[in-house]
Amino acid sequence: MKKKVQELMKEKLNIDLDGSSVVRLGGLTNFNYKVDTPVGSYVVRLPGVGTEELISRYEESLSTRLANDIGIDAENQWFDEKTGMKITRYIEDAVTMNPELIKTPQYMRETAELFHKLHHSGKTIPVIFDVFEKIVEYENLLKAEEENYFWDDYAKIKEEVYGLEHLYKSYGVYPVMCHNDPLCENFVRGRDRMYLVDWEYAGMNDPMWDIADVFIEGNFSEEEEKLFQSFYFQGAMTEEEGKRILMNKIFLDFLWSLWGKQRTACGEDLHAYADERYERAKKNLAKLTALIAV
Repeated sequence: MKKKVQELMKEKLNIDLDGSSVVRLGGLTNFNYKVDTPVGSYVVRLPGVGTEELISRYEESLSTRLANDIGIDAENQWFDEKTGMKITRYIEDAVTMNPELIKTPQYMRETAELFHKLHHSGKTIPVIFDVFEKIVEYENLLKAEEENYFWDDYAKIKEEVYGLEHLYKSYGVYPVMCHNDPLCENFVRGRDRMYLVDWEYAGMNDPMWDIADVFIEGNFSEEEEKLFQSFYFQGAMTEEEGKRILMNKIFLDFLWSLWGKQRTACGEDLHAYADERYERAKKNLAKLTALIAV
């Protein structure tokens, strides 16, 4: 892998390296490397095995350029629209967020303001992130496997999730540009500001999806959610927006549970990840059912 990184830096940026300049970084599905050079540091991403089944690298390239235009992503240097390999500038003095850091008031405010900037940018791309279409897509990938990766009560829970579709769409949600996969670790605080990186799943969607996702990934308490909402909405949140956040918690956990199963089918050990997502989706389904009944 390091040799491939060296070759890319030479070919795409005309920078010669030795192996000691290349250090592996973290990443859930991709291979990321920090590269130190005489003209600054870079990050080289090599896509993980099986990601081509889930991600359109062309669509990701559109989102990455848009995020660069808005000024909220790391500076893109090169992007291969076919393979998904890319090179970006390394964010200096980088502090990668985690579930504890992202809930500190300063970082929470900066995260909320970054979302507000993205969602109100007016920028659009011809990529729609439709959770119900994604569910079918991931299901079909799993059905192609010989092993049965679904849960025993999957058919029942899926029916309940789809039972929310009519109510959800009755809200007339206006889609805006969203990240759609805002893991805590995708927020990076540089020396000057907060950045949001890795736009693999970005597209036009309900902005409440991004907010719901951060709440889940950061394990926000009810009080922490209220504080974040005050930063994002810059005032009171409506009852409808609150219901949309809860619905999106259900949708995204249900979807990413299938994603975890698909990654497991590709050889990664994400059984526990998928099960946790699935069980939390069921708990929030029960919570929403009780809320609607009132």
